Amino acid sequence: MSVHKSGAFLQQCFSVHPLCLNVKLVSPPQIVGVLCTNCQMRHRLTLPEASGSSEETIGIDRHDLVRLQECVQSHPKEVRVSLVHIEQSAVEFRCGSCHCSYALNVALFETHQS
Repeated sequence: MSVHKSGAFLQQCFSVHPLCLNVKLVSPPQIVGVLCTNCQMRHRLTLPEASGSSEETIGIDRHDLVRLQECVQSHPKEVRVSLVHIEQSAVEFRCGSCHCSYALNVALFETHQS
């Protein structure tokens, strides 16, 4: 199994087949796992660690991550990736059931390929 430390693979999956990206794991305070059911790639998003200089931004991410976890647990098939912006290290999720959006800053993109 190879691991690619780049957001390019997630960006490609999102561009080519966005409806195949399913959120499979939300593990606060830092991890989100997304599976592409089309190409079977597993994308792992690691959020930035809390630091003194950016606690306010990190707090927003942590709150969104907990709310995202609740949506994934309540209605997993309704949560989709709605934006991937690797230049800004940002990924956004949207829940179709409750119409909430969750914007997360990403410190590390990893793609696990079989």
